[in-house]
Amino acid sequence: MDLRADPIDDDPRYAAIIAEAEQAAEAELSSIGISFGMGYCYPFWSAKKQILKERFGIDWQTPEELNPDVLFD
Repeated sequence: MDLRADPIDDDPRYAAIIAEAEQAAEAELSSIGISFGMGYCYPFWSAKKQILKERFGIDWQTPEELNPDVLFD
């Protein structure tokens, strides 16, 4: 099964921004006691989406939004 992904995830022009947003999302979740495990992807994607919008003005779509018929862990 091919999953859809937001095109900016594979765009080299955004690589540094995506990496920064992902690190910030991990730090944010860690600071409130959310750690990697089952279901982690949902709060991670939410935090990443918010950071990309607020800090960089980027409207990023999560894998969940792009693949509504898929259940993620």
